[in-house]
Amino acid sequence: MKVGPTNGTDILKLYGIQQKQAGGKATKPEKDNRVSDSFEPSAEIQELQGVKELLQKLSEVREDLVTRLRKEIEDGTYKPDPKQIAKGIIEELRLDRRS
Repeated sequence: MKVGPTNGTDILKLYGIQQKQAGGKATKPEKDNRVSDSFEPSAEIQELQGVKELLQKLSEVREDLVTRLRKEIEDGTYKPDPKQIAKGIIEELRLDRRS
C-alpha cells in the first residue's frame, strides 16, 4: 500500500482501468432517475421569519414620543425630573456591568 500524496496519475490510471472493465463507455445517470432535494421550513420557522420581517419594518424611532416631546419643549411645558434621569443612568450602568 502506498502512503503519501498522489500526483493524480494513479487516479487517472484507475479510472482508465474501470472504463475498460465497464466496456469503455461512461454511463450517465438518466434524468428521470434523479431525485431532487427540497427543503420545507417548519411552521415555527415560518412564523419566526414572519416576525423577523415585521421587526425589520418597525422604526427605531418612536415618532409619537418624539412629536409629543418636541411640542412640550416648544411650548415650554417640558419639565424633566432630574431624579428619574439619575435613576435611569444608574440602571444603565448596572446593566452594562452585567454584560
